[in-house]
Amino acid sequence: MRQYRFLDRRSFLLALVALCGCGKNEAPSVAKEAGSLPQAGPRAAGARQLSAGAEQGTNVPRVAVLVFGPRDSGGAGGPSSAVTLFRNRMAELGYLEGKTVVLEERYADGDSQRLTQLAREVVDGRPDVIVAIAAAATAAVHQATTTIPIVMAHAGNPVGSGLVQSLAHPGGNVTGTTSMVPDLGVKQVDILREMLPRLTKLAVLANPTNAATVPLLENVRDGARRFGVSLVVAEVAREEDFSRAFDQIRRARPDALLVMMEPFIGANQARLLDFVATNRLAASYDVGRELVRAGGLVSYGPVLQNHYALVADYVDRILKGASPGDLPVQQPTQFALVINLKTAKALGLAIPQSLLVRADEVIR
Repeated sequence: MRQYRFLDRRSFLLALVALCGCGKNEAPSVAKEAGSLPQAGPRAAGARQLSAGAEQGTNVPRVAVLVFGPRDSGGAGGPSSAVTLFRNRMAELGYLEGKTVVLEERYADGDSQRLTQLAREVVDGRPDVIVAIAAAATAAVHQATTTIPIVMAHAGNPVGSGLVQSLAHPGGNVTGTTSMVPDLGVKQVDILREMLPRLTKLAVLANPTNAATVPLLENVRDGARRFGVSLVVAEVAREEDFSRAFDQIRRARPDALLVMMEPFIGANQARLLDFVATNRLAASYDVGRELVRAGGLVSYGPVLQNHYALVADYVDRILKGASPGDLPVQQPTQFALVINLKTAKALGLAIPQSLLVRADEVIR
């Protein structure tokens, strides 16, 4: 045994197994002890999960989750809570992390260049399924692979952006859920008009690089024409665009502001809320329950939290052999109207009772 004096405990135990010629029923117990030695960091944790499946003689499926926003973001769908909801649903479906599935998370922190890099890294890792949260993440990973199944979460305009052939028959390697619904923009303008009967000029803050912006903005224009409201559109696609966009809105002196929430704008929500409060704007957010709780006036849009369980269901079906091209893209079925009465009072607005009784949440 002197020859093993300078080996670490793991190597010693593994060598001892080989030297003693342990039977197939004895080796696993020693290997398990060797595998129980501490490893550091998330990569080590992933290695433990994979080795556990290898010891059991199973092929543990790997699911990569790519998020455009930051891990701890609370805006526009809350990527951090999104992953938690996805994990919870996977557990409900019977998946045990480290034993029957390995989940790997990547966050781009709102950086488009980093998102592209992470998408390549995810694809190079050859996971069994990739979950992409938001349209930008889906587009980045789809550009990197047309073979690995991709399940998108609430991606806007997946048909128009070329991610799928149609909602009913995606046809390629992408499926999942979309946030797009007909007449959402018209409904948002109508709600603001109910709050502000004298609404004649509406500013819109939007990211033109988001695939969902064009159809949603056109729908907002339809609503504005229907109700005789003029539009001022301010665009932001980079950090430096916010100052210019805010100046444009200030000069326009609109009666209200409609914010088309998406990951990039959501990553700058503190800056946005400060601008809205400083300029005493009646602001509406198409996906913004958390922003209304943080001081925004109103939000109306799909309940994105529901999407993550649906995404997990699709991951489950794909792991069991389904083709993503045969799984229809699912549209929102539940919407939420949230109103902050504290903010309304600070702005001198009296919210009609007809809106309050329809609200899903009223912050007093």
